[in-house]
Amino acid sequence: MTENKKNFTEVFVTENGKKGVKNPNGDIIVPANYDDIAYTYDYLALKDYPYICVRDGKTGLVVPDGNGTELTELVYDDIAHLKECFSACMLYRKDGSKQFGIMASNGKEITPCNLDMYSETGQTIYFKSGSHWGLWQMEIGELLEPIYDDIQVDDPDEPIVFTLDGKKGYVKVGDNSFIPQSMEETMGEDEWYDLLLECIHDQYIDN
Repeated sequence: MTENKKNFTEVFVTENGKKGVKNPNGDIIVPANYDDIAYTYDYLALKDYPYICVRDGKTGLVVPDGNGTELTELVYDDIAHLKECFSACMLYRKDGSKQFGIMASNGKEITPCNLDMYSETGQTIYFKSGSHWGLWQMEIGELLEPIYDDIQVDDPDEPIVFTLDGKKGYVKVGDNSFIPQSMEETMGEDEWYDLLLECIHDQYIDN
């Protein structure tokens, strides 16, 4: 039997004015050492996923091991989960910046704290830094730096269209090479299969 990763019965507890978390057996999995605590997955507790914890005005991620082990130091101004992502993924701010960065559920900073705008669709996060766009495809770990003039998705099952230096084209998975649309007629079927899609599950996971 596959263990259910969701755990709806973990509860926040308060001791001496500080917050922690208990599991269904009543065991403390996050010690009550924090001023505030939040889930990292859309208001649900997922087994082994970290919690967003705040102490003395600083925020970080803490794993539910009962020992208060910090997955990240509590050095961030803010950490907030993304509601539409199918995996835990967060935005963070630090050092007083009004811009933000993207953080994975393991505490790794995926992008620097230099982003101004984002949108999310399933496993893909599109972000803007200054006047340029980039993306992070979580399921395959593909990160495209914000160097593109525009990113356009007309059909999630078709290659994403990127505009780079005024030219439209596609991006190859793996080496992130840019292939101008003017080269479409010279591309073989295998090359089309390597282009980055928004809906990537069937393309890269099931084959």
